[in-house]
Amino acid sequence: MLLSNQKRLKIQGIIKRIAEDKSISLEDRIYVEKFAQHNSTISLWLKKANSFRRIGVRNDGEIENLLQSLGIDGIDKENHFNPNEDDISDWFGGAPDWLRRS
Repeated sequence: MLLSNQKRLKIQGIIKRIAEDKSISLEDRIYVEKFAQHNSTISLWLKKANSFRRIGVRNDGEIENLLQSLGIDGIDKENHFNPNEDDISDWFGGAPDWLRRS
């Protein structure tokens, strides 16, 4: 899905507000989620923004900083897979469309 420059700037503006934990309308959140489901780059931007919103920007040079900068889940325990309690198909069930296809 190709984005026009105007759409990309709008998405980046919304994602920046998410990262800064500012107020966002439901309409804007849905708009970004729609693109994140079909575009891996936007999905990564959104994951990073949510991490920055929850934890703040990590600059301590530790492994959490690397994980956060790469947009990898793992900083929060609720994102970890537990084989004793979780079903692998359910765990990946919330994956975006672009990931489920692969």
